[in-house]
Amino acid sequence: MVKTASVTGKPIQIKIFPQRLLQPQTAEKLLNEIDQVKGVIRMLIGGKNLPRKVTSGPGTGTDVNHPNLEIIHVGDCAFELHVMVGEVVVELKDECAKEELKKACERALPFSFEFKEGHFIKKKATLTDYGKYGFKSKTDERINLEDERILGLIDPHAKAENNLCIINSEEEK
Repeated sequence: MVKTASVTGKPIQIKIFPQRLLQPQTAEKLLNEIDQVKGVIRMLIGGKNLPRKVTSGPGTGTDVNHPNLEIIHVGDCAFELHVMVGEVVVELKDECAKEELKKACERALPFSFEFKEGHFIKKKATLTDYGKYGFKSKTDERINLEDERILGLIDPHAKAENNLCIINSEEEK
């Protein structure tokens, strides 16, 4: 998931580890609270995959009707949640928004969570990014992107074509 905003200063990345895996309603509430924080550049959710089909055993190939495969709404974007959210990585413009982000998490989560600062999302193009987006030309090694904030957010193992959701494009909050 990408929340776009213009970048100024030195961006920082925060990883939020809730004490439990989040139900879709709690994940939606948390992501919407984070979406309201000024200074958020992008968010990335991660967690345990929710399979769509049975992969082994006597029921191989049949649909899995998991109750947590729900469509959630974040900002003006709706998407199906394919994971049980266990972590959220948020990139902020600078240190100023860090405390506001922590307060948003406290409002949304009814249980404790860890809040760690570090480097979690790649800032330069990876081999997977080049495979997905290609090169501008044979002589130019730069990747052909309209918005470089989606770098490092591609899952090479994802079977879904579009698992990226742009919430606000080029809009300063």
